[in-house]
Amino acid sequence: MATKMSQAELGVLDPDTYANGDPTTFGLPLDAYRYLREVEPVCLHEFEDPLLLDRVWVVSRHEDIVRIDKDPATFAADRGPVNFWAFAPLGEAIGAPAMLTMDGDRHRENRRVVSKGFTPKVLKDLEGRFRRYAVEVVEQALQIDGPFNFIDEIAHVMPMQALGDVLGVPEDDRPKFFHWVDQFAAPFDTRITPSFEAVGKAITDLYAYALELESLRRREPGENVMSKIAEAGMPEGEVRGNVALLASGAAESTRTSLGHGMHELLRRPDQMDWLRERADDVPMTVAQEFVRIASPFTHLCRTVTRGVELHGVELHEGDHVAMLFAAGNFDPEAFDAPEELDLSRNPNPHVSFGRGPHSCLGKHVAALEIKILLEELLQRTKDIRPAGEISYVRDAYSRGVYELPVELVKA
Repeated sequence: MATKMSQAELGVLDPDTYANGDPTTFGLPLDAYRYLREVEPVCLHEFEDPLLLDRVWVVSRHEDIVRIDKDPATFAADRGPVNFWAFAPLGEAIGAPAMLTMDGDRHRENRRVVSKGFTPKVLKDLEGRFRRYAVEVVEQALQIDGPFNFIDEIAHVMPMQALGDVLGVPEDDRPKFFHWVDQFAAPFDTRITPSFEAVGKAITDLYAYALELESLRRREPGENVMSKIAEAGMPEGEVRGNVALLASGAAESTRTSLGHGMHELLRRPDQMDWLRERADDVPMTVAQEFVRIASPFTHLCRTVTRGVELHGVELHEGDHVAMLFAAGNFDPEAFDAPEELDLSRNPNPHVSFGRGPHSCLGKHVAALEIKILLEELLQRTKDIRPAGEISYVRDAYSRGVYELPVELVKA
């Protein structure tokens, strides 16, 4: 029988675990995840930090995560925080409810409105713009003499432009818009956010801008999500919450997936060669594998609505449950050779985009961005060389890459 590991030894909700992650294991504590799945699939974590919840049950098996995600009647999104922070930029209590913090009819109505900005026609129109952005981003990077940070120059710029189009953010506003998002996406990394006062100001500024943007799109509508929100007359609180959700979720997940994915390509020449052979039409399996190994958000929380038993553990009404997506994405019961990068992996039932009614509306947009950027990057280079060690964002929720030094060799 395995020796019981303490919460401190596991470290699966400790920001330093991810800041100091092992680059040979995707920056993830895969041994701790394995222990949880095999020995304590429902594991209590307790905190004394006033910025965090008092306690949360961590669920690590793929099948349990899917079960919880698909059962909002028992594991609710609208009764508590979306992660293990005691503070949050989303929720009814702070006047910024978003789809992620709603259930039932209210959730369905919000989702119906926002989904109008993600129709097949909209995606087709976006593809051409994404292609132009990708060309611009890669060509600018190719002008850099010597090594540079792949995150700053490529992985951040592409999602900023793409999401700006999806949301309907004017180009001149995009730098400040994404600066606010960065501030509250990684509140525990002082390189990004100097203080919690800065976190609070960023959230407040973003909320105020969301209402300005909604007003602009009421006057000047277009084929974008904010125009659909404005047309529907969504309440101000929901406008604020959904803009914060879409901005942080979409931008962070794409940037993070590109960062971790590129790092693995640099470590795996065989996979880079496989991808280069398909550079004229990168298979969609590539984006899905990037998202799986990146696990851009390690977990999401739900609140138990009634007594329920899971693997012999009694969960009570009001308990918080963290679906540890990052552990589920490496579960050998759901994936063959999960600790290997396999760009042709199909099927790929990763849980990074969610599996229930709250599954990510923008998942097709993120996959399209990744596909197009890789095509333009690989066609315009003959080599991408590592130029230093990867470093990670200090956070146990958002799985950002802080720095990935590379050097491009032009084709």
